[in-house]
Amino acid sequence: MLLDEKLNDLLQELKKLSVPTHTVSSEEEQSLPPPFVESAFSLGERVLEIGDDIEIVRVEPQATDAIDFDAFLDGVQRTVMWRRIPLRDGGAVPVHIAHICAGIILRDKRGVLHLPKNFIASRLLLLAPFRGIEEAGINFETLRGLGERILWDTSEYTFAFPKEPDEWVICDTTFPGTDTNRAEFSENCITGERLLDEGLVRGRAQGRVATLRQRLEMAVLAKFRKEFSEKWILVDGPLFFIDKWRKRAFKILKDELDIEQEGDLEDKLLKFAVGIIKSHRLKPKNPQAILKIAHGERSTVRLLSQEVDVKGRGSHWDESGGYASMHFTWYTRFRQPFQQPLGFAGLIRLDIHKSTLDIVRTDSLDVNSFREYIPMINKITVGVWKERSPHLPWGSDLRSFAEPYPIYQLEEILNATVYPRRFLSYLLETF
Repeated sequence: MLLDEKLNDLLQELKKLSVPTHTVSSEEEQSLPPPFVESAFSLGERVLEIGDDIEIVRVEPQATDAIDFDAFLDGVQRTVMWRRIPLRDGGAVPVHIAHICAGIILRDKRGVLHLPKNFIASRLLLLAPFRGIEEAGINFETLRGLGERILWDTSEYTFAFPKEPDEWVICDTTFPGTDTNRAEFSENCITGERLLDEGLVRGRAQGRVATLRQRLEMAVLAKFRKEFSEKWILVDGPLFFIDKWRKRAFKILKDELDIEQEGDLEDKLLKFAVGIIKSHRLKPKNPQAILKIAHGERSTVRLLSQEVDVKGRGSHWDESGGYASMHFTWYTRFRQPFQQPLGFAGLIRLDIHKSTLDIVRTDSLDVNSFREYIPMINKITVGVWKERSPHLPWGSDLRSFAEPYPIYQLEEILNATVYPRRFLSYLLETF
């Protein structure tokens, strides 16, 4: 592994100021996002569809044409606590290293899955509340000297496809988010006594890793769209693209997507993309009805204007905001377990951008005007159901009930690509 000279200097300084922390498991293995923790305020009040019992709609697969997915997108992350930096007041602040990877697997006309080399990308992240630690009296002599030679988490180039594998990004988690002016806002900063809140430090790190992984997925998707603008793609997770990212992402991706206006970015990037959400932060307005959804059913469709899924660990938010333009979302049961009650087993939420329905504006939509789009909603739903087969080998695991087979195969590849937990823990010990 080749390191920039300045980055190597920073790592050497960090090692002198810290003590090793070789964790038993990765951060992702130690936490699960709690279900239904985000309020349904972001769904809006307008109901776009009325079913027989208001909440649940029956879909007959035999009577519905299904869309066919030609590609599948996923990203993975692995984060470890690398070292701890002792403070003068007796505290010790975690420093994390993460490896993120994103890729797209294609399915040819024979149904064979394959992953082209140009549709997979990875980055390495170094994360710590550096500014907060400096304010606590620990001076990083090399940190500010890195300048533009190193990629920072505030850089617009985090939206770009990496120039080389395992490109390094330095992340200052003192401040929430990745805005270039984030230092101007003192609220929720990790400084002073907050440096002792290990849950906050670790949660912020995981949120930052998730944010940069989402941008990496977007960069891979943009590269895919340049070659396949009309193919349907199933995305593992939400179609995460918040409004405050638009200007920076447009500067980077406009040539890749061949667009001239910022407003065209989501239309080109997210059209014919379907997000499948398996870990449910969003609390629907009637959770009891949603949890009773059975095989062959879906919920009514609602508008979604607010990002709700990528927050960090627990309630420690990192990057959040409104979507750049409106999304549509609904719940369905991907696979149905034999036992009762069904609960969250196999429950998924689908997410599409308005461009997939060729809708320009959503402010005038109501129950009557939305009827013409219901057939496409059903086609998408049945198309997702088709990805249940073949059954996964670990069918007794609750997670398997919500896992499409092609995404499962892609996850296997990506998880084998990211560095193992033990390797990440000792990654820089020899430098």
